[in-house]
Amino acid sequence: MNSLSPRPRLLFFQWDHAPNKAASGFLTLQMNLHVKCLAQFFDVTVISHDCDFDQVCDRHQPDLVLFEAGYRSHGSRRIRIDNTRAHPGIPRLGLHNGDPWCDRRAGFWADMDDWGVETAFAIGTATPAYMPDQADRIFVWPNFIDPDMFRFRGQAKVIPVMLTGQSGPLYPWRSAVYQTLAQHYPSLITPAFRYEDAGARRLLAGQAYADALSASWVSPSCGTMGHELVRKHLEIPGAGCLLVTERTPVLEAAGFRDGENCVFATPSEVVEKIDALMADPDRMLRITRAGHTLVAGRHTLHHRRQIRDWFDLHQTLGSGQRIVQPGPFAPLKAVAVASARHHGHLPATGLDRLALQKAHGHLAKNELARARQQFEAALAYVPYLPEAKLGLALCDLAENRPDEAFRRLSALIRVTITEYGASRPDPAEWALCLLALMASGREAEAIALRDRYPSAGHAGLARVKGVLDQMAGEDDRAVVGASTGSGSIHPTTPAMTQAIDRELAAFMARRGEGSGRHPVRVGQRSLAALDRLLRIMPVGTLRPRLPPAPGFGYLIALRDALGRKLLPPSGRRLARRMALRIHGSRTRHESRP
Repeated sequence: MNSLSPRPRLLFFQWDHAPNKAASGFLTLQMNLHVKCLAQFFDVTVISHDCDFDQVCDRHQPDLVLFEAGYRSHGSRRIRIDNTRAHPGIPRLGLHNGDPWCDRRAGFWADMDDWGVETAFAIGTATPAYMPDQADRIFVWPNFIDPDMFRFRGQAKVIPVMLTGQSGPLYPWRSAVYQTLAQHYPSLITPAFRYEDAGARRLLAGQAYADALSASWVSPSCGTMGHELVRKHLEIPGAGCLLVTERTPVLEAAGFRDGENCVFATPSEVVEKIDALMADPDRMLRITRAGHTLVAGRHTLHHRRQIRDWFDLHQTLGSGQRIVQPGPFAPLKAVAVASARHHGHLPATGLDRLALQKAHGHLAKNELARARQQFEAALAYVPYLPEAKLGLALCDLAENRPDEAFRRLSALIRVTITEYGASRPDPAEWALCLLALMASGREAEAIALRDRYPSAGHAGLARVKGVLDQMAGEDDRAVVGASTGSGSIHPTTPAMTQAIDRELAAFMARRGEGSGRHPVRVGQRSLAALDRLLRIMPVGTLRPRLPPAPGFGYLIALRDALGRKLLPPSGRRLARRMALRIHGSRTRHESRP
């Protein structure tokens, strides 16, 4: 245990991860590990149920509050926290517990805005690079291991190669290497169940997984196509097994060196490198021990004190100072506000980022076919990648296909509002969605919806709303909501700026030619009237947060809310299974880009 005394009181609002016990028990172990790490540096109280923030803070008197958010649930439940604007004097932080490319990131920033959180920690070392417009708000709390579980036991090695974990498009290096190694060496191969699959309970987890690694000579892993530091990078050497992996900047920043404490290999050379070590077991053992020493000395829960560092610095921070993180594994420091020093976040080297960069380059040159090809390439790695879907919507708008752009953008909004449960969509996605409505002749609906999410702030959204105000004859009205403030996961690229300029100019030109204003459609009027009725009725959470307009799934969301209110849990599970059987193929179709 850490000897810091007295330890500050930390109130950790964590999702309810208990439902994972029925399937992916190792996910529950990972969430508990976060708490165990925090407990090295704080007196931790975990709240994982619906609650009133004001009452909980009165009861526990915390020195610091940490909100977990942004998780892509595989059974875990996002808790409801009321009255989060109470106790503004208590420092508060967000914890992004998710992949850097996750489609719940927009929901994460909506939660941060709702809860008054300006600063966030992320478990992904690549997360700041994946959201460059928010990078100054993000510190990194990298993955780590529990040394009580993963340690060098010195037991007999009876498994030449252990192959474990997911593979597939998200793991291109791992997929290629697994197949090669399985063909060349006797291997222990564990099945790759989906996290939510009931079969996941059969996986090796916890101590059994650590013991199997300790009995293995070699185990490969990679950091996905995003070049992330994943737990396996630390668990394998931590358990006294030789890590074979892909060379990436984050692993080098973590202290891994080829031939010294791990093996860096491409798929084409992995067999040759392992053969050489198998023929020289003394050298293999030296590298394996060095890998264990690195992890035990730098990457256990005892070394992840970044959140405590932030708290200590924040307590003594002067008015002319700010906090920076020189590197993903470096201690935090206080520097002058005027200092040129910034966070030492790692650059984006992920394969999806490279594809997106190429796509936006083509889009800026109006090379739409090539742009589409690269956006689709990014989606091949992560089928739900929001940046690629938004990019395809930009292509749709450039090709005068606003209805298709609206379909893509409204699907992104449904994920954030309905599947995640956020109070607002991503501001950039909302701006383009209003633009798509305008371009498709539904400007009256866009006018009616422009203030649906007053907390959504974005420079592009402010410009779109300004044109809608002008159309409504209210161009001198007070601005509703922030103009640039709230967090978007999408960087403001030249292609996005050009799209907004182009579509607004084209729209105003059409109006100048006398195209006239399109009336509000019957469906829009009916949904808007229903939404107004639900707002004044004492029905609480039944009113959907989705826009009350055709194409957003407002009535479906209302139906689901009624089902949750009226059906017991067993009935809701049955209804979900029936809906999946009836609408499964349609759902899969709508989820495609």
